[in-house]
Amino acid sequence: MKIALITIGNELLSGFTVDTNAAWIGNQVIQSGGNIIWHQTIGDSLEEIHASLNQIPIGIKTIIITGGLGPTHDDVTAHALYEFADDTPVFDEDYWTFLQEKLSKRNLKLPEINRNQAMKPGNGKIIPNPMGSARGLHYCVNGQTIIALPGVPGEMKEMMTATILPWIKSQSSQRLIVKTIRTTGIMESGLAEKMGDIVNTIDKNIKIAFLPQFTGVDIRVSGTDKTVVDEKVNEINSHVSKYIYGQDKDRLEEIIGQMLKEKKLTLTTAESCTGGLVGHRLTNIPGSSEHYLGGIISYSNKVKENNLGVDKSTLEQFGAVSSETAKEMAENVRSKLNSDLGLSITGIAGPGGGTDEKPVGLTYIALADGKNTRVKEFRFLSDRMLNKNASAQTALNMVRLYLLNE
Repeated sequence: MKIALITIGNELLSGFTVDTNAAWIGNQVIQSGGNIIWHQTIGDSLEEIHASLNQIPIGIKTIIITGGLGPTHDDVTAHALYEFADDTPVFDEDYWTFLQEKLSKRNLKLPEINRNQAMKPGNGKIIPNPMGSARGLHYCVNGQTIIALPGVPGEMKEMMTATILPWIKSQSSQRLIVKTIRTTGIMESGLAEKMGDIVNTIDKNIKIAFLPQFTGVDIRVSGTDKTVVDEKVNEINSHVSKYIYGQDKDRLEEIIGQMLKEKKLTLTTAESCTGGLVGHRLTNIPGSSEHYLGGIISYSNKVKENNLGVDKSTLEQFGAVSSETAKEMAENVRSKLNSDLGLSITGIAGPGGGTDEKPVGLTYIALADGKNTRVKEFRFLSDRMLNKNASAQTALNMVRLYLLNE
């Protein structure tokens, strides 16, 4: 199924909001038998919406629109669709009462401005919104199916998953089989080099795409024959297994949790430059208290010394960002919090604080198990947030490799 996507919002055009909806929708529809082949981002304007709808390429029969279904003056998507479909909406008294009762349970009063969200099409259909007040719209106009959803990511995803994706699947004659291999610890070019023979010999029935992020590279394998797709996934696994931590929606912290649980091991963390990001990711997984005991955020030297027990002479002689300090941090957090493994991170996140000897991005990560302590040096970039995310990802991957005995 060929699909056109229109994302609406002045905030998207101005850059105040990053359009993550388009990427999510594209990834989801392809697994349900659809394919986004045309995409346009426009402002909150009746004229722009009509113009965009009239520009849809010939052959596309399904249009998905996100954004502009809220209660404020710039939310004009519903009005634009009513006009485009030559439809007269009617007020849904039952839904208005439902919204009022829903808000009253939270001791809130629904403003009159929300009344426009209780309108429903006379000729089209309503798409339920289990999370918010803005329901979606479903129209058939001149042989085209038009689906309009809220721009709020959580609401849009819930509605897509519950209603739209199953509909796309039911309307698609041939479903595409998609498998995603999740890797970390290697650049896109490195993967491409190791997989050169595989990529060069694939036939037209299989597609392989590299989807790089700063924390890793996803390899997407797609085709219409499940057996052929599975064979190609297995072939890729045999070439780059060291860097693969999961498939599809697997998260690195989730995989590590499973491995720690299987080996009956516990982990604690001592974080400096990441400010607790590793602990945050580990505790995002339900049941993580079984294997993650806690951590110490030792951002200052005073906390490193007084609370974590790093020797004052180590800090004075080698500095907070050093292999020696990272080693003591990992060993001491393990001992103090009584865990099997102690993981530490210390680095210069930036953008300031670097020197010629110790530039921004310099990071040391250590892992102690009571017998040995692994310490590794890394050189990341000059961006603070990228360095924090890269440090956390690399530290978690160090734990994964340890558990694999690599």
